[in-house]
Amino acid sequence: MSAFVRAARFVGDLDDEFYADELQRDIWNEASAVGFQSLLWIGLIAGAILPYVAGVTGAWVALGILFALIVASTVVQGYARSRGVEVYSAQEFRRPRLAIAVVLYLVGSLGAIVRLFGTFGDVSLATWVGLATGAVAGACVAIVIVKLRQRRVRNAELAAEKAELQGFEETD
Repeated sequence: MSAFVRAARFVGDLDDEFYADELQRDIWNEASAVGFQSLLWIGLIAGAILPYVAGVTGAWVALGILFALIVASTVVQGYARSRGVEVYSAQEFRRPRLAIAVVLYLVGSLGAIVRLFGTFGDVSLATWVGLATGAVAGACVAIVIVKLRQRRVRNAELAAEKAELQGFEETD
């Protein structure tokens, strides 16, 4: 067991006797997922609002909240990956829910950047063009990485299925 998995198990208190009962564990896992998703939505909404209603202080707080959400999401995905579950292999990215989350994240991030670095009039056009270009390039890289990962997982599943089928053919 890696140090990351040991640390995650400690933080999640996964060795508690509570998890021995399968029904309790399933319900608790569902409740935890609802709580985690609620925390993400509350954080995204707060991050989108704070730069506009609380000025520079709100912008810094919004960036802190958004950063914390990214770290928590990364830890969740990393733990799942370390346990053999690839989050991006089965995820459908053309969902309204995901689009709303991305919009909230962008509204909060861009609002914080604008609040911290000045208004639209104080920032040169080249800065905005560079920011937009970087955002598009980053999104493209993320999409390519996700698609490559999905293909790798799909190929591994096909190879395992093929090996299993060959095993059945040999025993006949």
